[in-house]
This record gives sequence, structure tokens and C-alpha cells, in this order.
Amino acid sequence: MASINARSGKLRIELRVHGERCREQTALPDTPANRRKLQKLINDIDADIRLGCFV
Repeated sequence: MASINARSGKLRIELRVHGERCREQTALPDTPANRRKLQKLINDIDADIRLGCFV
């Protein structure tokens, strides 16, 4: 399961893929609208991971 965190005012996605922790920094400021955008992206990524087609 992925999560959204803020660091230095910018949003970051943290997730585990194939047993490895991945952290991706975005250029998006921490706003409710940007968190909703990232949540949609996370839902897609989680689905791809479950299907085994995430690279």
C-alpha cells in the first residue's frame, strides 16, 4: 500500500514494490487538491502492483 507524505512543503509518494521501499518526490505543493490527484495515481499504481504489471 502506498502513502502520501509531505516533506519541505512538497508531496512525496512512498510505496513498497517487490519487497523494496520506493520514495518518489513530486514538485507538487502540499494542498488538498494535489493530495487528491496523488491519491488517484496511488490507486492506479496499487492496482498495477496487484495485477503484477507494475514496472
